[in-house]
Amino acid sequence: MKIKILTHIIRLSDGHVMPDWIDVKMGQNPKDIKDAVKRGDYDTDNYSIRMRRYPIQKHEVDVELWDEDRFIGSPRRMW
Repeated sequence: MKIKILTHIIRLSDGHVMPDWIDVKMGQNPKDIKDAVKRGDYDTDNYSIRMRRYPIQKHEVDVELWDEDRFIGSPRRMW
């Protein structure tokens, strides 16, 4: 059985959100990967990786939103 953990990649410069996933390889425990995503182990200086969370009002729970003056593009502040 093939398992994928559905995530969002959030570009920190402008808040752009892209759907993505992490493939769980044979022998890996999906819970360990989910916990690593929650700890921020997959984050970089420019991107945050988060579990998909709905509704949109819950997005800010996981990601610190930058002030509008830090945005390069349109400051929609979804994330």
